[in-house]
Amino acid sequence: MKYIILGTAGHIDHGKSSLVKALTGTDPDRLKEEKERGITLDLGFASLDLPSGNRLGIVDVPGHEGLIKNMLAGVGGIDIVMLVIAADESIMPQTREHLAICDLLQVKQGLIALTKMDMVDKEWLGLVQEEVRDFVKGTFLEKAPIVPVSSKTAEGLDALKQELDRLAKDVAPKSSNGILRLPIDRVFTMKGFGTVITGTLHSGSISQDQEVDILPRGITTKVRGIQSHGKASQRAVAGQRTAVNLQGVEKDQLSRGDIIVTRGFYAPTRNIDASLSMLKSSARTIKTGTRVRFYNTTQEAIGRVTVLGVNELKPGEEGYVQFRLESPVIIQHGDRYIIRFYSPVETLGGGMVLNPRPRRHKTRTMAESVRDLSVLAQGTLDEKLGLLIASRALAGMEENEAIGTVAADKQAVLNALSSLVQKKVLARVDNLFVHMNHLAEFEKKILQAVANYHQANPLKPGLEKEELKGTLKLRLHPKLLNMTVEGLVKKKQLDAEGARLRMPGFRAAIGKDQGAIKDKIVDAIKKGGSQPPVREELPELFKISDRDARDLLRLLADEGRIARVNDSIYLDREALERMRGDLAKHLQEKKEITVAEFRDIAKTSRKFAVPLLEYFDSQKLTQRVGDKRVLRG
Repeated sequence: MKYIILGTAGHIDHGKSSLVKALTGTDPDRLKEEKERGITLDLGFASLDLPSGNRLGIVDVPGHEGLIKNMLAGVGGIDIVMLVIAADESIMPQTREHLAICDLLQVKQGLIALTKMDMVDKEWLGLVQEEVRDFVKGTFLEKAPIVPVSSKTAEGLDALKQELDRLAKDVAPKSSNGILRLPIDRVFTMKGFGTVITGTLHSGSISQDQEVDILPRGITTKVRGIQSHGKASQRAVAGQRTAVNLQGVEKDQLSRGDIIVTRGFYAPTRNIDASLSMLKSSARTIKTGTRVRFYNTTQEAIGRVTVLGVNELKPGEEGYVQFRLESPVIIQHGDRYIIRFYSPVETLGGGMVLNPRPRRHKTRTMAESVRDLSVLAQGTLDEKLGLLIASRALAGMEENEAIGTVAADKQAVLNALSSLVQKKVLARVDNLFVHMNHLAEFEKKILQAVANYHQANPLKPGLEKEELKGTLKLRLHPKLLNMTVEGLVKKKQLDAEGARLRMPGFRAAIGKDQGAIKDKIVDAIKKGGSQPPVREELPELFKISDRDARDLLRLLADEGRIARVNDSIYLDREALERMRGDLAKHLQEKKEITVAEFRDIAKTSRKFAVPLLEYFDSQKLTQRVGDKRVLRG
């Protein structure tokens, strides 16, 4: 069985809801006010089992011009549209607007139901059919069947079902192997159950007891129960109308536009790059700064447009834009959307999302940006993923994020990532993917940073890796720096000694005078025993700068001629080892030691005793307990 979503479209009072009721036996008008006023105000739902065994989930949308946003919440994700036109009124304003919206959303299949045929004669019916056929020219309904029907007398209903069955057979089945994405179109409370949401399952599947996230709310919850097409189920799959009973979530925490997803794949965004097709019938142009209403699935957000590459887009024109929204949305590359003018609210156009999380485009690189967007619009999955990951620079993109960024089958995305790594377009670090172009630039920056460090610090043996990270001032994945450095070492473009990096062949520059000063420092520290001169005293003792004192001490420690206790205190290595032995012997006998006791054993002052004990703590010899030390472990 295939699950297919049919959406109605058409002008108010053209008989959409009556036709759905005649087809299914279900009245889609569920609200009291709808029944009292006889018009549809919000989305209605029904289902129809077709002769072939396939099942239609029907979304009935309102036709009133003031309720287009409700219509848009229902029309996203439909497979077949049934454009309803009343035979006694023919084409009306919302007939045109609804058809334009469905065309912009690139609905692939549909038919025209010519309702109220019982209210007109055959000659008039024929004239209306000709008018409708002319009206749909150039749209996806150009060759669609036109089925006259009467909800009142049931004439034409069987023919309509046969046409729907034929169209349903041609709808490609949706894959349930994708990542869960269920836009919420209704939230209510059921006595004894709690909060229930409904929606059309766009991708993946949802199961009872599954843990899910609700975005952009950031709520994590569990699925208590599922109904699909009015029947309890353990699991629902892509293409089904679904009701989900949620655990521990109150009704007022959710609203239409929230989306239920699998954790870890989607991230809310406020910035979107997209293609945009302007309606020919639009009375307005789009310029940078135009305030619009953005619609995708059940989501609505207000934002402003930046037109890319040209000054404006006129009615009937196509181009690329960036949206900056005032509230976050959950969206993927490949999603269709509609925009309407902020006020007065008029449909302007729509298009396809190209980059769900782009950077701001710069004027000097605009031509390159437009070229990239054309590839994102028309390229292969490999090309699109390569560009999307390149747009993230050195931050890269995690595997799960890549799967959630593109509206494609999960395995297809994994295959594309693997192919790009094999072709050396991308580099992989665990589950992170980075474009090779950025990696090559990053290698140059690392080598330049190390070379600059040598020039500025000729006495130092190399640049610490942590210091390099701070020098680069880049937003990096923690493992990317290690991978890149390891690659440079492997290619022998960089030498590494522990966490210290240096250019191949580099040696700390020590002149004759500095060599002599080094010997004098070692001699002074050796003679000082347990109370040697500290770093701050060396400039006056040896007539050197504080920077030289710091560098020479570190160099001597690296050479093994002295031992570093902290940045200020360095000791003769033999003296330090004697202290270590005396301390260990005392603790083995006495079990504990105070600072004063250690001071006496080491024959030093408190100035040195405290830092020395902290040093032995860091070396895992001792452990502080209150104001005393004991042997660690």
